[in-house]
Amino acid sequence: MASTADTLKATFVLGLAALAFLVAGIGTGTARGDTTRNMGPGEAQALIRENAGKQDFVVLDVRTPGEFARGHIVGAVLVDYRSPVFREEMAGRDRAKTYLVYCRTGNRSVGAMKIMRELGFRSYYHLEGGIKRWQEEGLPVVR
Repeated sequence: MASTADTLKATFVLGLAALAFLVAGIGTGTARGDTTRNMGPGEAQALIRENAGKQDFVVLDVRTPGEFARGHIVGAVLVDYRSPVFREEMAGRDRAKTYLVYCRTGNRSVGAMKIMRELGFRSYYHLEGGIKRWQEEGLPVVR
């Protein structure tokens, strides 16, 4: 008969394996076959370079028009998250494309991605720390 210590050890190992499985699935959208992930500025820049010129890739800036005018990532498309028609504007966008979503610090973009998921978008990446972190790492913006 197994001792209490052996039972606890087995329970712990199984729990740890289950936790690892859950953590691996978070952020990758595996339940629906989605591609969703957080990435830092360096990874985001590599993703942009890898997809340069591809019609099915969009850099999506969800800040206000004023913020956008002060500087944005090259090629970014503006859809203001604070606009009362944000959901409608996103509903009109191609859900088959892949999006890199960012805002100033990463808060609005998380909200934007929640709406995107509700609308059926399946491939999007989140720039952690937003354009603020992008600029702190010395990466380029245009006006």
